[in-house]
Amino acid sequence: MNIKNLIYILLSFVILSCNGQSKTGDKKNIEKQNTELNLKITYPKINHREIPQTWKSLDAIQKDWIKVEKDKDGYLIYQPCDGKTETVKLDGRLTINWRIEEQQKFELEKFTRLTENKAFRADAYDIENKIGFEIKARIVDYKNGIVLWEFNGIKWLMTPKENFKSFRIIKNNCETEKRKELDFLPIEE
Repeated sequence: MNIKNLIYILLSFVILSCNGQSKTGDKKNIEKQNTELNLKITYPKINHREIPQTWKSLDAIQKDWIKVEKDKDGYLIYQPCDGKTETVKLDGRLTINWRIEEQQKFELEKFTRLTENKAFRADAYDIENKIGFEIKARIVDYKNGIVLWEFNGIKWLMTPKENFKSFRIIKNNCETEKRKELDFLPIEE
C-alpha cells in the first residue's frame, strides 16, 4: 500500500466522520421540533363547502355538524390531543358530542325559524339530567358552509359533516403524553 492510498483512506474517514456528526445534529433538531409540536396537517382535496342561504323548514337543516375553528389562514377542523372534535346531530332531538365529556341528548320542545329563515332557535330539555336550555343557530357564511351555534352562551362555529374534507384538518398527535393544544381566533359575530 502506497502513501497516496493511505492519505486517501484517512481523508475519507475524516470526511465521513464529520458528515455523520452533522447529520446527527440535524436529526436532534428535527426531533426536538416534532416533540414540541406534533401536528399532522391535511389540506382539502375538494373545495365545495357552500350551504343554502336559508333553511325553509326544519327538514332543510343539515342533520350532522362538526365544529370548525379559525386561524390566520382561514377555517379548519381541529382534532385535539385530549379528546375529540365536537359534533352535533339534529334528528328530531339534539345530540351534542362534547370534546371530553359524554354526549348529551336533548328533546326539542319548541322550534322557531328566525331572520328570514337564516337562523333558528329551539328550547331543548335533557330528560336524564333535568336540564333545559336554549339552542340557536345562524348561517354566518353560506359560501364557506359556516353556521354559528349557541348553547346557553357557549358558541361554536360549525359546518355540515359532509363538508369535512373541504377544510384544512389539523390533528394534534399525542401518542404517549399530553401536548399543548392550539389556540384559535375568537368568534366574531
